[in-house]
Amino acid sequence: MQCKYRWCFLIGIWPILLIGCLESKLPKSLKKAEVLIEKGQPQSAVPVLEKFVSDYPLDPVGHMKLGDTYNLTGQTKKAIAEFREAISLLSNRPQSQIEARIKIVRTYLKIGDRKRANLQLKAILRSDPSDEILVRIAGYVTDAYHITKLTKGKSDNYSPSFSPDGKQIAFSSFRLDNGEIYLMDLTGRIRQRVTFSTDFNETTPVFLRDPNYLLYCKEPKASREISVTLQGSGSTRFFAGIDVSHIYNKTTQELLPVKLGVRAPSGSQTSDHILYESNLDGNLEIYRIDFTGKKLDDIGQVQPERLTHSQDSDDGTPRYNSLSGRIIFVAGRNNVHQLYSFDPNKGSKSETQLLMTDYDCYNPAISPDGKHIAFVAARDGDIEVCLMDADGTNVRQITNGIGISIHPTFSPDGRQLAFVSDRSDSFHVYLMDLDRPKSAEILSDELRNF
Repeated sequence: MQCKYRWCFLIGIWPILLIGCLESKLPKSLKKAEVLIEKGQPQSAVPVLEKFVSDYPLDPVGHMKLGDTYNLTGQTKKAIAEFREAISLLSNRPQSQIEARIKIVRTYLKIGDRKRANLQLKAILRSDPSDEILVRIAGYVTDAYHITKLTKGKSDNYSPSFSPDGKQIAFSSFRLDNGEIYLMDLTGRIRQRVTFSTDFNETTPVFLRDPNYLLYCKEPKASREISVTLQGSGSTRFFAGIDVSHIYNKTTQELLPVKLGVRAPSGSQTSDHILYESNLDGNLEIYRIDFTGKKLDDIGQVQPERLTHSQDSDDGTPRYNSLSGRIIFVAGRNNVHQLYSFDPNKGSKSETQLLMTDYDCYNPAISPDGKHIAFVAARDGDIEVCLMDADGTNVRQITNGIGISIHPTFSPDGRQLAFVSDRSDSFHVYLMDLDRPKSAEILSDELRNF
């Protein structure tokens, strides 16, 4: 049964398994607290929730919400105490206890207490070693799935993109004096160097519907740092053209003039759309090029269409969901970068916030079936790749390595995920096998080694 009231708080939709629809109506005080938090006023929400807990000490929802709010205000010890109280009240609901323990894990990780976080993770494994739980907690211990390192050497590599047949990956590499685009197979063997430039860094390659064509950015050589930027920002500007490169004859065609300042291109292999972000109008907004019925050689003649009109925040990193027809993007509102979606045919009125968190989210990637979103979360003092359902529920961290993990992208069949990590000093491309989750034995071994 689906709850008819909104239980959206911090990490997306409150899990139905956690509490369920305990009441036919959300208490006014809890609703008031949620409104205050949505307005960016967690300090004002604290006394409201404290009074609720005082009045209803046996209600686990109140303790969980108060714990979340304490976390928002930096009161981690009080947050842990509230989560523990919720656990004691949920003694007959083991799955709900797991949700509370995961919150404790995240809180301990936020303050750098790995030892106590691991104790909670071990308790979760003892209570439920199912595959579903393993996948949810694996990212706090190790990578949730088996991975393979594809690139080698000391050079930095970024922005992997699968070919339409899933047999090759295009990526940007700084193995020479500047960034160039290469093609490799799924074993990491370099098959082809695509670009040859001396004055520009060529980055963020994306295959279009025709496997012979790549969409990519050319940026001034001096702005190499943009390659590791998680999300485009109006405060970090660069000016480059998007080119279309025929990867066999090396011809290029300028798609947009350099003066527009474009970034984060994405193409759909199931539709004739190109999405990108630009600060053309003084604010970072999302644009679309629709080349339906046109040859790829002629798309440079297509007039771009502006899709967002946000005056108070930057909108960027657009990605197209082929299942819903909606566009997933990142917006820096309320001083936090969050994931949103909207219907491009209905405009801003159709906008929906997918997550409501106190941490920044970047780099969304949509699975080919449109059911899942991979993204980068900057939380708990770390930057890792997470996975969630397309509606913003069932969030779980899937990478956990030394350093940061960014730039996730799905294979055409959705069974693999390529990403970039600097866990081996330089930034390298890794391939994650989503059909091979880590076992309980591996996770237990990893926990013992901490």
